[in-house]
Amino acid sequence: MPDKQPAQVIIEKIKITLFRPNIFYLLTFLTLLISTFLINRYYIYYANQSLQIPLVNLLNDTSLYPNDPFVATLPNYSSKLWPLVALANRYIPLEPLFFSLLLLEKILLLYAAGNLAKTFVPNSWLAMFGTMAMFAVGVKPIFGEGTIVTNYLEQTGLAIPFFLLAISSFYKARPIAWAIWLSIGFNLNSMYGVYAITYCGAFFILDVNYRQEWKKWLAAFGLFLLLASPAILHTLSAFSRTSTNNDLWLIACQLFYPWHFYPHVWSPKGIALFAVLLFIVVALVYKNKHKLEKLFKFVTIATVVSVIWLLYAVLAAYVAKSPSMLVMHPVRGTDFWYCIAGTALVSICGIGIEENRSSQRRYIYAAAFAATIIILHPMVESYIVYIVGFFLIAVLLKPVRYFILGMEDSKYLSLAITILILLIGVTNFGRELAKTGNINDALIGRPSYVYEQLADWARLKTSKDAVFLNPPNWGDWTYFRALAKRSVFVNWNDAAAMLWHRPFVEVWAERLNALGLDITEDGLNHLKARRKLGDLYNKLEDEDVKKMQLRYSIDYWVVPLKKSSKFAMAFQNQSYKVLDLNQSN
Repeated sequence: MPDKQPAQVIIEKIKITLFRPNIFYLLTFLTLLISTFLINRYYIYYANQSLQIPLVNLLNDTSLYPNDPFVATLPNYSSKLWPLVALANRYIPLEPLFFSLLLLEKILLLYAAGNLAKTFVPNSWLAMFGTMAMFAVGVKPIFGEGTIVTNYLEQTGLAIPFFLLAISSFYKARPIAWAIWLSIGFNLNSMYGVYAITYCGAFFILDVNYRQEWKKWLAAFGLFLLLASPAILHTLSAFSRTSTNNDLWLIACQLFYPWHFYPHVWSPKGIALFAVLLFIVVALVYKNKHKLEKLFKFVTIATVVSVIWLLYAVLAAYVAKSPSMLVMHPVRGTDFWYCIAGTALVSICGIGIEENRSSQRRYIYAAAFAATIIILHPMVESYIVYIVGFFLIAVLLKPVRYFILGMEDSKYLSLAITILILLIGVTNFGRELAKTGNINDALIGRPSYVYEQLADWARLKTSKDAVFLNPPNWGDWTYFRALAKRSVFVNWNDAAAMLWHRPFVEVWAERLNALGLDITEDGLNHLKARRKLGDLYNKLEDEDVKKMQLRYSIDYWVVPLKKSSKFAMAFQNQSYKVLDLNQSN
């Protein structure tokens, strides 16, 4: 037999090294980590950071925002993450700090997801890989605009890995580890902590094996209460602050962000998708219950709990009409079902591939496995094209098909899917690069330059007690407080404060009314109210603003560049000008 060529020897050595378990896991992990940032663009000064960054600013400088009733509620914000972030921000600039923490979150998430799959199906590489890949691509709840995987730093996204670790520890009957992981997650987000407890609690009640060890679990629960006591006490304090006008609070809920609270805004497509997904998951675990009996029981109980949360959402919104019930965002209680059910779905498809090495069923399981990785991503319709193309190539080209599906080692399939996910990420990055024109903006989303320029001026050139009247609708103006470190008269997103300080709804409604918007007006919904608010702000004249200034403390008014006014102009850029209400031309 002839000797192998040097190139063949090198290739074989590379293959042996690459497919060593630890090396292959590490390379796969790093590729998925890179892919998650390419697929889901990173954002700073985004979404709920309009609430959280002002809190960080305030904790580091209590002289900020002296005339801002919204910021005055922020110490009641129950997450214990932000005091720690504020402490770190004294030594590390905000933007690199936020990115570093999000990177840590992503690493923890991929590890916790793989660990959950390994807990469910201990000896399956594809189960672990597929679940990590699913979370790397992104998992988006169908109802309620919940939070599982985020592309910006916030407490819920950081809490999810710890809750997944808690669920894994619970499944493996490790009470102390469960208590520790659950308490960390609870301190980050107490609301999601309550959700996690309902899933574990239901399984404890319905499974005799757990009940037999009740003393160990009771002790662990005591440890959890001790470790989570800072968030528990903070949350109970927030619950004690009830609104004096519940009717107004309920109206504000319907207008502000109804997707969190009211089932009637759920799309029929979403309801159908949830029902189909629920049926597929239950049917698949039932079909495999003889070999995955505990997983079948766990997923079935989790499904029942998720349905109870949906029923609770309907009851809270339309029967009880209770702020205390609605403030729990009950529909988001289903978020852990997606984590558990998605992991089970990917894991069962993975072991289906591994157990059917030479069967036609292997190809079916492989297609289902790839599809389940992207099924919970909001752009699943776009990404399914990649899956179809991937399998068409495999079907048409026998060498490719043999390499991916015919080899006994399932790592070849995971390698191909990893490359496919990276390709999706690179394609997304290419689209962003084409739109933005530079690599930095393609990778990082942030407010437009005109807003940041104006905010920088406000931070550097105005006093700390200055109050700005800005366009009040959602958009980049939402982040003015965070960027400028200055008070804002009112913003639509300020209504979020009524969730941790319910009396604030009256302040929010009063200030919107000062702009001309009465939130109790008949016929208003979320979109109509926001549209009307924008129109009212654009129609403000000097006399209107002067009357507001006499009643409230307002120093500057931000208007489009073409707006005429007798107030002196303090600053302008290519889109806006800032009028000094204390000076006239």
